[in-house]
Amino acid sequence: MDKKHFISFTLLFLFIISVFSTAAFARDYSIPSIDMDLFPQSDGSLHVKEIIHYSFTGTYNGIYRDIPVSGNQQVENIKVSAQGAYTKFNTSYSGGMERIKVFIYSNPQKTASITDKDVTITIEYDFLHGIKFYNDVAELQYELIGTQWDKDIGAVNANIHLKSSNGVQYWLNPPYLAENSSWNGNTLNIVGKTVPSENFFELRMVIPKDQFAANPTNGIIINQDGLSQIEKIQNDYQNELNFKTTLYSLLAVLFLLACFIPLVIYFLYGREPKINYQAEYERDVPTDDLPAVVNAVSGKGLGKKVGEPDMDGFRATIMDLINRKYLLIQDVPQTLDKNKDRSVSLKVNPDKNLDELTNFEYDVITILKNFEEDGIINLDGLKNGLKDRSTAQSFRESYGIWESDLKSEFLNDGIMDQIFLKKGDTYLKIFGVIGLVAAALTFFFTIANPLPAASYALVSSIILGIVSITSLVMPQKVAGQWTTHGEEFDAKWHNFKKYIQDFSLIKEYPPESVKVWNKYLVYATALGVADQVRKSMEMYLPDDQLAQSDIFLFHYYGGYWLLSSSLDTGMRTAAAASSNGSNFGGVGDIGGGFGGGGGGAF
Repeated sequence: MDKKHFISFTLLFLFIISVFSTAAFARDYSIPSIDMDLFPQSDGSLHVKEIIHYSFTGTYNGIYRDIPVSGNQQVENIKVSAQGAYTKFNTSYSGGMERIKVFIYSNPQKTASITDKDVTITIEYDFLHGIKFYNDVAELQYELIGTQWDKDIGAVNANIHLKSSNGVQYWLNPPYLAENSSWNGNTLNIVGKTVPSENFFELRMVIPKDQFAANPTNGIIINQDGLSQIEKIQNDYQNELNFKTTLYSLLAVLFLLACFIPLVIYFLYGREPKINYQAEYERDVPTDDLPAVVNAVSGKGLGKKVGEPDMDGFRATIMDLINRKYLLIQDVPQTLDKNKDRSVSLKVNPDKNLDELTNFEYDVITILKNFEEDGIINLDGLKNGLKDRSTAQSFRESYGIWESDLKSEFLNDGIMDQIFLKKGDTYLKIFGVIGLVAAALTFFFTIANPLPAASYALVSSIILGIVSITSLVMPQKVAGQWTTHGEEFDAKWHNFKKYIQDFSLIKEYPPESVKVWNKYLVYATALGVADQVRKSMEMYLPDDQLAQSDIFLFHYYGGYWLLSSSLDTGMRTAAAASSNGSNFGGVGDIGGGFGGGGGGAF
């Protein structure tokens, strides 16, 4: 197949797929309303007339209506008619459900399905053994809309026709789905709101027994008084709804108020102290702290935790050891050769006394010596070695020891309390956890709850959840607070970082010697801007001076890049290994009425 035909075939295929996809998604239906009439009969049976209004988009073959029956209950004398279509129907029983299946056609020959049309289906039937007869009253507990409808019912209009309205009591469950109800003579008219799918709308009615025969053969006879129990159940149900409404409304208010807690925490614990330091930049290294300490306190990134060193601090420690000659560069000429493709190695200087090093600096030497062969630490070998999972995990453990030794000696709680106060961030994270749990639980219990007040709690839980998640991921520096000393320390190092990244400032106020440049490069590594300083060195120092800088040569011949890549490889490999794993007949309760059920379309 040539290219032209291939493109044509592909476009045709995509067109066909899009047409069929559009047609499939376009097929849908809705039930704008259901009208019904209920006629309690003197023998205890209930005559039901349902007028179901369907609106079809696309082609449909029919609808079905499921009516739950239990015990000796029966559905008899079923009649089906339609406006806007021709019909035929059949019935079947399965699993406690009487199904009326109605086939709908667009022609009298009943050969063509309907397409894009509004159809009204009328179903009439007699329901036997549904009305209950107690010693004192009769009870009609009927689900006008059951929980098994596939679609929302847009509106419900029901008329209950009695011999008399005298002595009749009724309840609509749940009451918030009722728009209004009123008596028109001996007929109770009920107008209901939209009933969401999988929810019920129920009528419960207490009727004097003299409206029925003395022996209602098609009713359910219960030898006990029912009125007091019915009233108690309804009162308890209403009290429960009132409690939930109050609870959800209160939760909504509390959740919205809780969203302001992070702001309160910030104003109490997160605002920075005022300092007298006004300098715009720092030309010299502001303090004599070790590079790893500077990294831990003022390292790169808003999200970085104060007092927590990262890989830039580890790299800066290596660079500092190179600058102080504890580590020697191997296989690199003392000139700037245009051929940079070299294998760079390191070597521990045997003439240096390692006992003079701090514990965390000695940890770095120990880590590198694990990759030593014949006294040489080849960086290509280092990278290949760290691709091995066990080696990478061992490296990460050693890195953890380095981090621990650094913090215990230079970044312990006593020292850090003089620099940065974490109380606000701690409170913010506690709020985030509690808020997220509360929001999740409320969301779970209200997402499908039709109670109007539940929607307020649902929306407020979503808002609280967003605020809580934001609080959990909020950088430590937002809610935490620098001390006066810490604020000045961080400001000075920030201004030093600004200086070493600004080519125009360096050009105007250049460092005095290569030795100073070397120190700049070490601290630039700790601050995450080593590349900018290396570029500045190339711009402002002659080649013969650059050749005197071991750490510049380490950068120039790719040693720093290879070292960084190797360490990052080790961390990623160790993280991947860890993630792969090493190693839940008496008086009926609310919603217990007969009828109801549901339906759908096919």
